[in-house]
Amino acid sequence: MKYQIFSENEWVFPDSEITQEGKAELYCARGADVCFQVLTDKQLQGGEELKVALDDLGCVAEVYQLLPACVNENSDAKLGTTLDYESVKDFVIRQAPYDIYDITYLPEGGKLKAGRAAFYVRLNVASDAPVGTFNGYLTLTVGDEAFKLPVSLKTYNTQIPALADTKLRMVNWIYYDRIAKDHKVELQSKEYFEVLEQYMDNEMDMRTDVLMIPSGVPVRDEQGVVVDFDFTHAEQVGNLALKKGFRTIMGGFIARWKKWDEDEIYLLWDRDVGVTSIEGYRQQKLYFQRSQECVERNNWGPYYMQCMVDEPQIPNSLAYRAMGAICRKMMPGVVINDPTESQYLAGSLDIWVVKQAFYEKYLEEHQQLQALGEEMWFYTCGWPAGKTMNRVMDLPLSASRLPLWMGVKYNFKGFLHWGYHVHTEQYEKVTILPSDGCGHMPAGNGFVVYPGNGKPEYSVRGHLQRTGAYDFELLTMLKKKNPDAALAMIEKVCRTFDDYTTSSALIDETRKELLELLG
Repeated sequence: MKYQIFSENEWVFPDSEITQEGKAELYCARGADVCFQVLTDKQLQGGEELKVALDDLGCVAEVYQLLPACVNENSDAKLGTTLDYESVKDFVIRQAPYDIYDITYLPEGGKLKAGRAAFYVRLNVASDAPVGTFNGYLTLTVGDEAFKLPVSLKTYNTQIPALADTKLRMVNWIYYDRIAKDHKVELQSKEYFEVLEQYMDNEMDMRTDVLMIPSGVPVRDEQGVVVDFDFTHAEQVGNLALKKGFRTIMGGFIARWKKWDEDEIYLLWDRDVGVTSIEGYRQQKLYFQRSQECVERNNWGPYYMQCMVDEPQIPNSLAYRAMGAICRKMMPGVVINDPTESQYLAGSLDIWVVKQAFYEKYLEEHQQLQALGEEMWFYTCGWPAGKTMNRVMDLPLSASRLPLWMGVKYNFKGFLHWGYHVHTEQYEKVTILPSDGCGHMPAGNGFVVYPGNGKPEYSVRGHLQRTGAYDFELLTMLKKKNPDAALAMIEKVCRTFDDYTTSSALIDETRKELLELLG
């Protein structure tokens, strides 16, 4: 059986040719992991058993089977997707449609699925692992055929902090009704919470330490008037999250604009009720009162933030400010955290989560706010498309990892992505998502995990988000010791969110240099 080893920062395809065998030469801090990919020429019928044996390299191997997903259309140059390859060929990796290895499946009972045999190998290095260079073999036995992969692992003394001490705050939204739908369980049932725990475990493994919990549910009288709010589901999820080890929980959104360029924002459960109206004020007071009671009842105070609106825009900045005043009146001392597309919200929120492209568009204003002590996180989403760094399937894998390097450059304290597990029903066949007024969102933008058997399965891009989070910690350490050296290292691979390397070799080389500097 022939094989080839590929970097974790390089896409592999079902039709990729094997040109050389090579060796996995890996570098890792303690308390982290490092990955590589293996493509073989063996065709599986399905049901073959996978056995894994690793020489003593001071780590533990976790081996996933790589499975293909389809990129149906290419990312457009600005918004949405396109089949006009000529207009985007300068930045996409291949002409759509095509299959790409993005699903990493942990074989159940060691049994593999049909298709070309390809693997994603994760080497987990414990926080107290021995330091040094270790050489040996990873032996993969597939059915009745075995092959030995030469592996060299250098483990450094530098240690990645545990999730409880991470410098990077991270949020990946969970859509609770979608978990129930994807796994065919009833919302808030015993089976539902069992599946939800698996998603929470995956998020924490991905270095996510902040969880947005469900919003309160409106209670209406016989005339349909909102008279109360029910926080039962929010309490259940919030308490489970804190028990599992999340550092922070955030109350869900309560309002959004209808059109981005109008000055009003409307309640999510009563879309004709504006937040600046008297009725809007009444309902917000009641909502935030019940939210505060929930926080106090569960002793969530030190662990709680409140979200209000997804992406307030410049034209509705005043409406957002009014909401902030109402929230602070009813929830004294609460930390307000929202994704924003307005630089005119000072004083109405505590943590600005700014879209990557919007931050750079208004760079001077945002940096002035940071100089005033405003805390900023950042996010990526469906827009803009094009070359802008985003976790999509037709950009180089560097666009999934390097946003977190840019986070260190711009002094961001956290990262958010809305699309953790939002799929079509044919999740591996249709990876573009419908979007109101804009055709489709780019392939993979809505998810970095796939629905497995009662649990999520990592995508390759999801693994890169985790390893990018390790990079954030390492670069933050270097920045504390030598800010100029940290900036120079970042700018080796990325200058802006649109100007970054597509070379996996350069990323690997720069990561090694970073680890060598830290020791």
